[in-house]
Amino acid sequence: MVPKVLIVDDDQSWLTLVHKELENYSNDFTVRTTDSGERALDMLKQEHIVLVVADLRMPGMDGFDLLSRILDNYPDIPVIIMTAYDRPKTKDVVFRSGAVGYMTKPFAPELLAGEINKMLRKKAEGGNLHNVSLETFLQLVEMEQQTCTLQVINKVGNTAGVLFFRNGDIVNARIAGRQGKSAAYEILSWSSVSVSIENACVFEEKLIEGDLQAILLDAMRSKDENEEANQTTADEHEIVLDEPLNNKEAESSAAVDRQQATEGENSGQSTQETEPEEALSTVEAIRRRLAKALENYGGVKDIYTDDAWGQMMAQTASVGEVFGLGQLNVIYASKGEDGQYLILPEDGTTVVLIGSDAPRDRIIGAVS
Repeated sequence: MVPKVLIVDDDQSWLTLVHKELENYSNDFTVRTTDSGERALDMLKQEHIVLVVADLRMPGMDGFDLLSRILDNYPDIPVIIMTAYDRPKTKDVVFRSGAVGYMTKPFAPELLAGEINKMLRKKAEGGNLHNVSLETFLQLVEMEQQTCTLQVINKVGNTAGVLFFRNGDIVNARIAGRQGKSAAYEILSWSSVSVSIENACVFEEKLIEGDLQAILLDAMRSKDENEEANQTTADEHEIVLDEPLNNKEAESSAAVDRQQATEGENSGQSTQETEPEEALSTVEAIRRRLAKALENYGGVKDIYTDDAWGQMMAQTASVGEVFGLGQLNVIYASKGEDGQYLILPEDGTTVVLIGSDAPRDRIIGAVS
């Protein structure tokens, strides 16, 4: 979804001309136009506009009034003011009123395009992520206590919204003219998204009650309901478990390990020398690590490979790169009473299913 820019000017002939000229930049942004401030506000209520360029002198609502209304209701949308009546101190007054740019008419369309692109680059200064798991990314924002504004593009419905974070806490959300918790729920329920990151937040006060985890849970319920209504298969994202690893299997495997270790000592060689871990299957290698670290696998229910987690692993790794978290070693995921999972980027994707009372930190240390 290409960023949408709104240009407001009462000169309809000029609007038509500049709209035609800016079509040459359609790969960078699209242009919407209107000839009055009142209609501009109506459009902001209905569409996801990321930048406004407004003339200073217009009948009815002039540029100053429009700027003030946008700052009150859409403070994340930057405004560039343009005028053909440049006077001493006009530029200073415009900037003190909250505009981010000032242009004196006449100017070439290429100059306007340059200013627009400069503002759009600033709004994505923190980078762009495509096809990400929004839930996973937001948990990292919370963990790293980031202050940022996220432009979220919903690829399925070709819609967009904005999430606002201060010190890792979600403070507001917006979809067109709608703000608050309902907008947050809708954005967080989107399945296929791209995200542009701005390293700033215009909201100082928290306008959404509740913490991020509670809001995410509610949004995920809404997401599941939407997927069911659209007859999509949630099974694509669920895990199909093999038969659980029972105690007899654990004891048998541990006995084999002890026998091999004894044979290795008698022959003057270690078990690892007689059969290197690299020669084993990934699942068997992890079982051996756990057998050495824990008695009877200590709460491990199952170990198996499942490539269904692969996309999430790749997305989490890319998000980790954005925040400089280093190489991804293991992901911990909890589905409540349904189970807890350690997902490892080994041999495709390896999953360790553990019980709720398992010594999670010790298991992570053994397998990662």
